[in-house]
Amino acid sequence: MAKFTADDIVPGQRFEQRQGFIWRVARLIQFPGEDAKHVQLINERDASSTKTVSVSALLDRNLFKLVEK
Repeated sequence: MAKFTADDIVPGQRFEQRQGFIWRVARLIQFPGEDAKHVQLINERDASSTKTVSVSALLDRNLFKLVEK
């Protein structure tokens, strides 16, 4: 399988954080004046819990891993 990259991230994908939380990608974000892309994540257990992280953090296997369907 080819390496998973920033271009492969789409809304609806699920990622597991090291602490065991599962986060769903709500949307991709490009902040004005910044080169780094970001994503808004929603906690699957508590939809009121959201976070925004850089795509590079989301792709860091020490922080998150893609949950295969």
